[in-house]
Amino acid sequence: MNNNSLKKASEKLLFQIPEGSRLSGQTRRRGLSLLSFTTILLIWIGLSGSGLWKPIADPLFLPSPFSVIKTFFRLLNEGYQGATLYQHFFFSLFRFSVAFIFCITVGTAVGLMMGMNETIQAVLDPPIEITRPIPKLAVLPLLIIWFGIGELPKVVIIVLTLFPMMSIASMQAVKSVSISKIQAAQSLGANKRILFTRVILPASLPGIFTGIRVSLGVGVTMLVAAEMIATSNGIAWMALNAADFLLTDVVLVGVLILAFLGYGLEQIARMIEKRVVHWSGKET
Repeated sequence: MNNNSLKKASEKLLFQIPEGSRLSGQTRRRGLSLLSFTTILLIWIGLSGSGLWKPIADPLFLPSPFSVIKTFFRLLNEGYQGATLYQHFFFSLFRFSVAFIFCITVGTAVGLMMGMNETIQAVLDPPIEITRPIPKLAVLPLLIIWFGIGELPKVVIIVLTLFPMMSIASMQAVKSVSISKIQAAQSLGANKRILFTRVILPASLPGIFTGIRVSLGVGVTMLVAAEMIATSNGIAWMALNAADFLLTDVVLVGVLILAFLGYGLEQIARMIEKRVVHWSGKET
């Protein structure tokens, strides 16, 4: 059996999966995800006691889930330190969104150019690689000196973290495009514009989306560093400020909001990827 026959046989096995089996697999994955969350919640309840038995962990260090939920609704009604919970969330989301959108647009474009042009890569890759491993908390004082204590340094510190990730991911995505696809398009008379829009960009999108999804989690984490810069609002700031007063329930509310923000954005990115890059994993 030659290679073409083997390829056709594998395609039949891969793409003729019964619809019922696909739905069954999705149901199983969702069930396992629910089981994972439930297990974490039960462990939390077991350690905190939740008013049902004597807690294993001191409530000062680990409040029960019910106490955290009660605190969440109290913060919704009363706010924290002069601002509502919605306002804190908006400020955090605004800082993250501005930095993330900038990195997606500019960082991805820079990465694509570096992947397609060795001269541009030779110029831009060294400074990007040098700044990537620098601990961003170490440059906080410098950012305050340069940009003051307004919103700009809060956005910049997130950009400094995400920009190298997005640009490098995009560059590697371009470099991973099969040379045979490029040569086939060129042999059919494709010019540079068509080569980029019809071959290079579509083949690079799976790698770009991987960089986006990784950057989402890191970007939400960097909100903590961003909101350490002379501010009095934001979910991460609320959690940090509450820790100074040993308000562990408020800290956990802030942590869980950031966790669900990151998880929610990750799920949105997955849905967009499935729609935009629907051919991913099906190429031959």
